[in-house]
Amino acid sequence: MVRLMVENFSHKVGFHCESSAMRDLFEFYGFPMSEAMAFGLDATMGFGFYDKTNKLSTLDGVVNEIPFFVGGKQGKIEPNSLACRVLGIKLRKQSFSSADKAWQESKILLSKNIPLILKVDIGYLPFYEHEQEIHFGGHAITLGGYDEEKGVAYVGDTEFEGFQEVPIEILKEGRSSREGDSFMFPENTQFSMERRPDGKHPPLAAGVKLAIQEVVNNMLRPSINNIGIQGLNLFANSIPKWGETLKGSIKNPYNGKIISLARLMFELTHGYIETWGTGGSAFRKLYKEFLEELIDHPELKEGPKAWNKEEFRILEESLPLINNSAQNWTLIAETLKNAADKYESECLNHVDFNELGNTALYILSNEKDLFKKLSKIKL
Repeated sequence: MVRLMVENFSHKVGFHCESSAMRDLFEFYGFPMSEAMAFGLDATMGFGFYDKTNKLSTLDGVVNEIPFFVGGKQGKIEPNSLACRVLGIKLRKQSFSSADKAWQESKILLSKNIPLILKVDIGYLPFYEHEQEIHFGGHAITLGGYDEEKGVAYVGDTEFEGFQEVPIEILKEGRSSREGDSFMFPENTQFSMERRPDGKHPPLAAGVKLAIQEVVNNMLRPSINNIGIQGLNLFANSIPKWGETLKGSIKNPYNGKIISLARLMFELTHGYIETWGTGGSAFRKLYKEFLEELIDHPELKEGPKAWNKEEFRILEESLPLINNSAQNWTLIAETLKNAADKYESECLNHVDFNELGNTALYILSNEKDLFKKLSKIKL
């Protein structure tokens, strides 16, 4: 029987599943960095708002059963990952129709000392103590090895220190899950990395500018009206109507029990913004940490394509704006969660939606200023 572990590969605790998994692999391939830097370089920070009037046809399952969904990120791990291109890394994506075939291919790569990122349904991971059965197939973990005698795989998961044991057969089920929203089915997907043989990659100081400009485009020049600043405007203007739109009850899509619609949406929205892998404040805290790191980064100060004083000034002026935005996102989330916890099914009557909408409008104005300012950092 075989026990195999990828040499010199480790997992560190993080906040967001994808950025922490990528951080782990970047470090393995010789690019040690914070999770915030990995998140910032991948340029997926953004905003999306989906309700009954603008829902994409590809959304179904749980998302299709609730009045609206909000997210602070645009994009996910894909082979054209900007962070990988900036670092001179090739990212390979594989998906399989068979769970057994996927596991065999995973073992082949592990035997070559290649760690992996896997997509998996979080509902199958035994080290999570689920209060209710929650299926989310977009969760990312790292795979560092396995022990066939014990029948377990060793995976790294965001908030857990080191590698966790998962029965191999359970991992297969989680990788091939068809539960929850179909657009998030994991499809036995895995990612592997390799450094470019020629070692070529742009100077970090230039790559960072490219990453910032991609987020600026996400926010200021969205391709559809429910993402970026336009989506944030729709979200802010929807809030004063929640007193009507969130009346009544609904079957909880996670456990089938009847629950106050307002309570469900307050709890879900708190999770979308504050706790479910966002790092807090709809990913704004992670992005703030990314911008803060750039202020004193030696490669931006003295390396190739080093930034000038004006560019650092713009960066410094952006920090109070992203900080204000983060604080107000948390305020919205905590207002909703506190009402749901304290008043339960009566929570709809204990939130001032005009005031909450004004907080969202403040975020809208603040983020317009933030990304217009960051747009001045040119390539």
